[in-house]
Amino acid sequence: MFTFLIFMLNTQHVCGLNAVFKPLALLCLFFSVPVFAQDTVLLHNIEVTAKKTELSQLGKKYEPIDSSIKQQFRFNSVADVLSFNTPVFVKSYGPGGVSTTAFRGGNASQTAVLWNGFNIQNSMLGQADLALLPSVLFETIDVEYGGSSSVFGSGAVGGSIHLNNKTPFNAGLITTTNFGGGSFGMKNASTRILFGKKRFVSSTKVYGMYSENNFKYNDRKNTEVIERTQKNAGYTFYGLMQEVKFLISARQMLTVNAWLNSNKRRLPAFDPLAESKTWQLDEAMRFTSSWNYVQTKFKSVVRAAFFSDIINYTDSLIPLFSKSKVNTIVAENENYFDWSGCHQLNVGVNVSSSSGITNNYSGTKSQNRISFLAGNKFSYFRNRLLAYLSGRLDYFSTGKLPVTGNASLEYSIVKGLNVKINLARVYRQPTLNNLYWQPGGNPDLKAEQGFTQEGEINYKQQSGNFLVYVSGAAYSRKIDNWILWVPGPNGNPSPMNVQKVWSRGTETTWKLSYKKKKLTCAFGLVSGYVLATVESQSQENAGTLKKQLIYTPRYTINGNVSLGYGSLTLIYFHQYLGYRFTASDNSAWLDPYHLSSVRANFNLSIKQLGLNLFFACNNLLSKDYVILASRSMPLRNYEFGISIQTKNNN
Repeated sequence: MFTFLIFMLNTQHVCGLNAVFKPLALLCLFFSVPVFAQDTVLLHNIEVTAKKTELSQLGKKYEPIDSSIKQQFRFNSVADVLSFNTPVFVKSYGPGGVSTTAFRGGNASQTAVLWNGFNIQNSMLGQADLALLPSVLFETIDVEYGGSSSVFGSGAVGGSIHLNNKTPFNAGLITTTNFGGGSFGMKNASTRILFGKKRFVSSTKVYGMYSENNFKYNDRKNTEVIERTQKNAGYTFYGLMQEVKFLISARQMLTVNAWLNSNKRRLPAFDPLAESKTWQLDEAMRFTSSWNYVQTKFKSVVRAAFFSDIINYTDSLIPLFSKSKVNTIVAENENYFDWSGCHQLNVGVNVSSSSGITNNYSGTKSQNRISFLAGNKFSYFRNRLLAYLSGRLDYFSTGKLPVTGNASLEYSIVKGLNVKINLARVYRQPTLNNLYWQPGGNPDLKAEQGFTQEGEINYKQQSGNFLVYVSGAAYSRKIDNWILWVPGPNGNPSPMNVQKVWSRGTETTWKLSYKKKKLTCAFGLVSGYVLATVESQSQENAGTLKKQLIYTPRYTINGNVSLGYGSLTLIYFHQYLGYRFTASDNSAWLDPYHLSSVRANFNLSIKQLGLNLFFACNNLLSKDYVILASRSMPLRNYEFGISIQTKNNN
């Protein structure tokens, strides 16, 4: 099970992280060797790093991705998981290409992407590329809908994506190795080595993916349909994630995480007949640590993080070579006090600093922030009624923001029937590129800010072998000072606070499952309706008033039907994506499309050995479609793979 890790140590890599990967991989390998600790402490659940997430989701729609669904996408990225299973619109440039989100009529910079509670958005771009996040790295993937700026700060406007690692103590030695392949020369492999004793846990994950990505598609720009081949779009992704946890005592725990990844991809030209010499290299180093302390009525966590992101862009035909690097340091403390039986007070402080350098800045540019958070959770009627009030004060080196906050309420009307309401003030601070990019940066930009209101009612009932879940949500959000890059002096674009945007809509979820002995049947359907219009704007003759934002589909529908018997599971996925306007005055658009796929799993267990065979057929009906203009998507294509797991409880 160490074969893939050793392979990574001996492979000649194409980027500068190799010098870091080898010693860290050796360290991870060391931590993955069985280590025996004294069995003198009974374990208690003392991890409190998830408390902030628990509070942020109160009163809002919160959707954990089902473990059976996640298993179907273990060879895919987080972008694929969200695209097929949630109403979140994922703006994808194609296989291996950049993938970002549009939550409830927002944009990628208004979505917080959190890894174990830390926001991993690039501070220069203000967004995270979901295509670079393999789903196999995370034990849970959860989607939080609505604004959480009072808890997670800048960027948590439209919603948040929570990527979490769960490493249990006392699990023994578990190894999982995945090998996969597919169309367009795709190959991938990953391995996880988990070793858990009563006081110590080590989790090592290594992954790699390669694809020539030369897929076929139908070019319909002319009256005659021409089959073409997408070229110059190959990519190579690989990385390593290591987590170590120490149970210091029954009340204290120390956790250390490291995540390194390197991703090199070729960017195809918009003209399918043109040769492309454009490459993009994305590298990231992420290190976090946390100390948890628990008493009966008091919980505290002290955390720190260091993130380093590099993006190098090369086009030898122009020629152009752009290098950028941003370092972010985060330190925070959160404290939770239980008082008066039905109250929990939480107070915290967060200090962060980001420094970026690129040949488009005049030297190194920085943005510093200190934040203070205070809130109180109320619990009444044996937890049938829950409420949360919070406020946050942020001071940025680039300007002071007003106090943000939220008020949330949950009430269980009867068993299984719940209603949720959330009111919040949200904001997004301009990014380093918004402020300092040359030419065009605008240091006088104001923060995007506004109010959001949302509510959800859901019903869940188990009746014999049947499980029913129904949910309906509605929301409204108005954002002032919306930042757009508009034509500036000498034709250079510049960011300006030019719009006020009103986003409103509804979401529904329907789930029905039946399980009896070896037979399992399930049906799921999620839908989203988004109306995101410009209510006011400072540009003359822009033609955008009351118009839908570009690349914001009004309708999205995702459904799946699964059938399982014994060790075999078969799932059919169907996706509908509505019109997307490509012009601000809504004069041009992309047509809607239907997309279907089939995925199958077969599990086999032999004592302590587990085998899982996987097969998928994507775009089952070989439909022509595009998500973004001039970025073709592949016709029918295939994936397959095998997972091997061993367990040793001793």
